[in-house]
Amino acid sequence: MIRMFRQFVPKRKALLLLSETAILFLWLHLASWWLFREAWLRGDEAVRHILPNLAEFPPPWSPFFWRLAVSAFAVTILCQVALSYNDLYDWKLSANKRELPQRMINAAGASLLTLALLVLLFPSLFHFPGVVVTNIIHVGNATRTFSQGTWKLIVLVLVGFLFLLVWRVALHFFFYKWELGERILVLGTGRQARDLVEEIERRGDTGYQVVGMVGPPPAGKNASNPAPYLGTPKNLPALTRENRVSRVIVALEDRRGALPVKELLDCRLSGVIVEELESIYERVTGKISVTSLRPSYLIFGEGFRKTRMVLAVKRLLDVVFSLSALVLSSPVLLAAMIAIKLDSPGGIFFKQPRVGQDGETFWIYKLRSMKVDAEKYSGPVWAKRADDRITRVGRFLRATRIDEIPQMWNVLKGEMSFVGPRPERPFFVQELSLVIPYYAQRLTVKPGITGWAQINYPYGSSVEDAREKLQYDLYYIKNIGILFDITIILKTIRVVLSRKGV
Repeated sequence: MIRMFRQFVPKRKALLLLSETAILFLWLHLASWWLFREAWLRGDEAVRHILPNLAEFPPPWSPFFWRLAVSAFAVTILCQVALSYNDLYDWKLSANKRELPQRMINAAGASLLTLALLVLLFPSLFHFPGVVVTNIIHVGNATRTFSQGTWKLIVLVLVGFLFLLVWRVALHFFFYKWELGERILVLGTGRQARDLVEEIERRGDTGYQVVGMVGPPPAGKNASNPAPYLGTPKNLPALTRENRVSRVIVALEDRRGALPVKELLDCRLSGVIVEELESIYERVTGKISVTSLRPSYLIFGEGFRKTRMVLAVKRLLDVVFSLSALVLSSPVLLAAMIAIKLDSPGGIFFKQPRVGQDGETFWIYKLRSMKVDAEKYSGPVWAKRADDRITRVGRFLRATRIDEIPQMWNVLKGEMSFVGPRPERPFFVQELSLVIPYYAQRLTVKPGITGWAQINYPYGSSVEDAREKLQYDLYYIKNIGILFDITIILKTIRVVLSRKGV
């Protein structure tokens, strides 16, 4: 796996992204160049003036075509945004032959609609000579600009998506037919080892192929492992050779007196990588497991670096993003305030104590989405689906995240950051700290409006949900960085638009 922006990107996903970028870009650039060349050779006056006085038509890599290359790349990025919005860079969905064609059609439709709108509003934005011809007509003192041949660009984009569909089917067939991947062996047969194998099996883009598990035999008549049981640790070196294993994962729940040091050393000296469970689990899942986490992994491992430069730039981005968001969302905020007042009795804004960095309590501000005194008799309780305490307008505000807009004020005051773990109420912090290990560690950074947990896990309303989100929060705290924050913000926009995790 490749590490980018403090995240681990599977090689197969990176290969898919880069290969599709190359396919789309080369197709759009070369096909546009060929159409331009044909029009130029025919003596088409609409395109002849672009390259006058040339005896021969220049090749596609000529400096004459830098604007064409930029336009082709811009349309390529536009198409990839549509692909990403339709979850087509999710390896599991991408490999689903039933869903793939429909999602491809949706992505192509979104790309074409956006492209048509941009060409209509800004006729000179894209430069595809010989494909889209821009004409300027002077009417009195006014000028009108319009484009001809846009249909040709639409056809090129559609053919490009057809190429991508064929390429994806071929790529998935190639990987699954020959089972290309890094062959790994798991040392351990307990719950943690089984959970790891199941996580790897669910994520086909990791490039890992579990050949088997080694350790104590599965206990019980009905006990079973998600991967073949290959034997006891004493045969570890032989098993790695026989199965062409390149990596051994140590996933023993109790290592005292059970760690096969000699066998692991033999594997290591023969060139096999020996890795701990926590490391590969973090890399595969994008979270840190609190059930199998040993303090030594946090103490001696990498990460958790919060330099002054990172904190200063992060604070600058917080101010810029929150001010921009407040200005841009002010019409929406005003409309929401009016709707709240007309919908139900009570105030427009709602404030509530939350726990911030280092356990400091502050007041968080939101648009009111519940009835007045919703917890007067029940006390603090988890929000739930179809919660009868939520007003009609409140349901819409929560679904669209509009109720979170006033928290920009908390960011400006320095009580929150734009990106970070979501702030929790004091009552729940005390309760969860008693039952979830390492829960207090999420208070070492400022809480955020959005976070790594929010874009990877749906809305939670239980202790188990809080445990799952903590694992993502710990991953974020361990890998905190500016580019990671920007990545989370971009993904948050996609989550909000698709209304995931509502």
